[in-house]
Amino acid sequence: MEDARVDRLFSLARTGRLGRRQLLETGLRLGLASPVIMSLIEAAPKTASAAPVTPAQRANPRVQVQEESSGTLVILWTSGTEDIDPHYTYSELASAVALMVYEMLLKLKGDSTDEFEPMLAESWEVSEDQSTYTFNLYPDVIFHDGTPANARAVKDSYTRWIELEGSPVNVITRFCDSPDKMEVIDETTLRFNLGSPQPLFLAAMASSYGPMVISPTALAENATEDDPYAHEWAKAFAVGSGPYVLESNSVSEGITLARFDGYHRGWEGNHFDGVIFRVVPEDATRRQLLERGEADAATSNLTIDALEALRNNPAVQVIEYPTAAVSWAIMNAPRLLGKEVRQGFSYAFPYDDVQNVVYKGLLTRSGPIPDSVRGYDPDVFLYQTDLDKAKELILSGGFKEGDVFEYMVDANEETQQTVAQLFQANVQEMGFNLELISVDYATIESTVYGDAPPEERPHFIGGWGWWPDYNDPWNQLWPNFTEANIGGGGSNGGAWVNQRFEEIMAEAEHFESEEELDALMKEAQTILTEQDPPVNYFGQRVDFPLLGADIQGFVPNPLYLEAYNVYGMSRVSS
Repeated sequence: MEDARVDRLFSLARTGRLGRRQLLETGLRLGLASPVIMSLIEAAPKTASAAPVTPAQRANPRVQVQEESSGTLVILWTSGTEDIDPHYTYSELASAVALMVYEMLLKLKGDSTDEFEPMLAESWEVSEDQSTYTFNLYPDVIFHDGTPANARAVKDSYTRWIELEGSPVNVITRFCDSPDKMEVIDETTLRFNLGSPQPLFLAAMASSYGPMVISPTALAENATEDDPYAHEWAKAFAVGSGPYVLESNSVSEGITLARFDGYHRGWEGNHFDGVIFRVVPEDATRRQLLERGEADAATSNLTIDALEALRNNPAVQVIEYPTAAVSWAIMNAPRLLGKEVRQGFSYAFPYDDVQNVVYKGLLTRSGPIPDSVRGYDPDVFLYQTDLDKAKELILSGGFKEGDVFEYMVDANEETQQTVAQLFQANVQEMGFNLELISVDYATIESTVYGDAPPEERPHFIGGWGWWPDYNDPWNQLWPNFTEANIGGGGSNGGAWVNQRFEEIMAEAEHFESEEELDALMKEAQTILTEQDPPVNYFGQRVDFPLLGADIQGFVPNPLYLEAYNVYGMSRVSS
């Protein structure tokens, strides 16, 4: 594996796609011997002289090689991922990497969920009826393999996205279900002829799940007869046009990126030359690395108690912001015998303790739609804990005192364990029993997405939740609460069905005005909360990115969760 990486570095060095400074930093990060590093530097075009290698640089890959460089940004994750193919996976790590390695046509602007700025496209025009979208691409953009990132490449990449039919395919096929609707006008112009008004198309094309443009040449070179879309290759490798090149990818150790010297926006000013996504499973170790300055960033993956302590540590910046993610516990509708029972358990949930004691304010009470997404109802019905009313409703639904209910929870997630125990105490106070089934998160995922019938699933599955791919309530609700998403990879793990809600979703998928959408969503939220609840809503999640005190330029976005705008970030010179 190391030989392959060295060969790749020599190739990048000889072609000038990695500069001498990058080769030095990369060699140090990979732990290569000094003679190998010097050979790499000698292989590069002699347009710059190599900086001397100091013992401190050998020991610490974050040391700046030159004053104008911010060095390497080290981001801590709890685990790696086996799939970084942006057309196939919903992995948060894959999305964070994709936003650095690949480009989309456009992206969300700053912290907005409905304003956009250029990425591959420098401008775009929308027809009056919002059925035709024309994107004007920056000229002379290249992929990391040196091939052109032009209109044809975008169409070919998106054709692969549609035909591969991976998890995020609905992000595009909801609006553009066939490659025939994409028209290459010329080298830098691509038009989407959607056939009907699609006011959310720009929002979808700015999603961090799916719209990445992959080099068609790299895909073709790695395709096989059994794998014509080169998915097996794209699970571990990446060739995009973004500011950073994928250097190494290990599920157990992490992912390393290096600056792409050919990036079309250039490198004037102070930027990070590389990024390391380092896998550190232990909470205590992640905290120590941040406190000692041996890592630069982590997002919401420390305990809340550790967060409390870090708020007073001048070496760490704590940034808190509301996301578009809503957390909940799934209720098994068929096993809970009716909406009255689910209403009862909604009244039994310990909302105040969960919000203030467990999450310590890092959760805002909400219904199923977060406040940064269109269609949000500020007057949505919210349950308050009332054990007398809860017991009355549960008994009226056919259960009796002493009955046992099951609650599946992540064994490795302290916060969710505490939530489950608080709920258990309330259920027991009413005269029932709640059995906690602690499993790993993979088991929770396979239970929710699997095909097991409701009678083989627990009454509750805790610690679930969702955020939309883009600013759209249909995209938030449809995957979780429609009949089409029961089993077979859908997220309706409680097998909940409501016919009026199905009708609302069908209308909302192709709404014609914001007023119509708001009216539909107001009714939908009433059904999902007060009338016929499918889940217990914990609330809207507040994320807390942790950054070193010397990091500047980070802009959180409610929809780009656990992602970093690294190209716009830098390290403050000491």
